[in-house]
Amino acid sequence: MTGNKINVIWAPGEDYIIHQGHPESPERMLVFKEIVEHFGFELQSPLPLSRSQIENIQFLGPETEIQNAHQMAAGAVKMACQKLLNGERALVLARPPAHHSPRLSYGTRGFCTINNDAIGIAHLLREKPDLRLAIVDTDAHHGDGNEDFFFYDARIKHFSIHQDGRTIFPGTGFPEVIGAYNNNRNIPLPPGTGDSYLYQALTDLVIPELRAFSPDYVIHVTGFDGHQADYLSALEYSDDAWGMISHLLQPDLTIIEGGYDLKKAIPSSLPPLIKALTEKTYSISPPPHLKKAKNWTGAIRGIWDQSEEELENGKNDPRSRHISFFYDEAFFAEERAETYYPCNRCGGLLHVISSCFSRREFLYMPPEICNRCEEQQGSLQNKKEGDPLIIREAPF
Repeated sequence: MTGNKINVIWAPGEDYIIHQGHPESPERMLVFKEIVEHFGFELQSPLPLSRSQIENIQFLGPETEIQNAHQMAAGAVKMACQKLLNGERALVLARPPAHHSPRLSYGTRGFCTINNDAIGIAHLLREKPDLRLAIVDTDAHHGDGNEDFFFYDARIKHFSIHQDGRTIFPGTGFPEVIGAYNNNRNIPLPPGTGDSYLYQALTDLVIPELRAFSPDYVIHVTGFDGHQADYLSALEYSDDAWGMISHLLQPDLTIIEGGYDLKKAIPSSLPPLIKALTEKTYSISPPPHLKKAKNWTGAIRGIWDQSEEELENGKNDPRSRHISFFYDEAFFAEERAETYYPCNRCGGLLHVISSCFSRREFLYMPPEICNRCEEQQGSLQNKKEGDPLIIREAPF
């Protein structure tokens, strides 16, 4: 756990506009700026990361255009992670957002082009490889890009509390997806459930798992699009929801993702979040207890337990999955087949076949590969025909 000082890292991306009238606009950041300056914070500007620094972590297809705003946003999270290593907390206000951008990026999806979160966290883990990190995502939309990055890393426990994917973009985030090391937790909320289900999700599901995992740092990825005034979701959270979340989590790092209503949602939600982070006497009034919410969290726990048992039964076997990422801005999809070869000596190998504009085949290997995985790597390379196998170091 870090100290009390909070650094506000600011990367407004004013030069980046998806198109006129798009909700992910520079005007959002002006509202953020007015609020944090009212609290007396000085805004700290990061250094931009180069495309090559970004591509050390994330594969960017040649079709993927990144601008200065993306480079500054990635630099903002990296700077915030360095603050953690210095024993200080941080709040990142940067655009465009990140958590829908997967390990392989072919453009903009869900307003995200590169994954600022993963790039900053990679810096943290490369500086201190033995860290244990908990990431709790309370944006209204499933953090599918972050899930993709952290799926195979036992040092990272990733939680996403979001509106049920059957009712909202990106259509994913179901409880049975628990990660390669029982390290992923999806908590889909029914539309219209408000603060009661959110509170129950945190107290019944997230907090007990955080205690059991005992992370070195808690990272809160959030957005104000779950607010009842924001038209991009139907979660109906109150003004106080983000104060409640921040009070319960006490995060070391908070990264703001979405939030698009400038008149009500952001001005009403950001101040309670800041107060919960800075005021030792901050208290919350739990929303009314709902038996339905308690039954619902119990059902999710049951799904986790069943999925965990299935994972344990085959924990040493290669694991295959098929996933799809829909790019809503340009209306195309990536189809991906993955096979993971777990290893208790190193991080294991990840074999990926990605089909988008063309077919690409990747092999991700750990920074310090063991002899057994090195032999497996050679076997996979020898079997390869056609286009070359792209060898990449795993980002974590």
